[in-house]
Amino acid sequence: MTAPALPDRAAIVDAARQWIRENFLYMRPDWPLTEETELLRGGVVDSVGVVELVGWLETTWHLTIPESEITEAHLGTLGAIADYVRERLASGEGSAAWPRQVA
Repeated sequence: MTAPALPDRAAIVDAARQWIRENFLYMRPDWPLTEETELLRGGVVDSVGVVELVGWLETTWHLTIPESEITEAHLGTLGAIADYVRERLASGEGSAAWPRQVA
């Protein structure tokens, strides 16, 4: 049995963008949210939001994110999130199957 292919980086970015828009920018639908928008420094996600984001990533991608890896380098932009998720999935953790839908 072969392992599922890693999800496309753009697909991870799009999933994270959609989740962030629904959970943090619902009152600002026109807020520009590119791959390089600074989520933490830009005020899109606050400290409580980081906890929510980590929970969503862990649930969606079946990952366990160690506290030491909850950093701006890994979670500071949509691009950084996609790179981090792909790196973790490539290492054998989590599920590379398209993210499951979470209510």
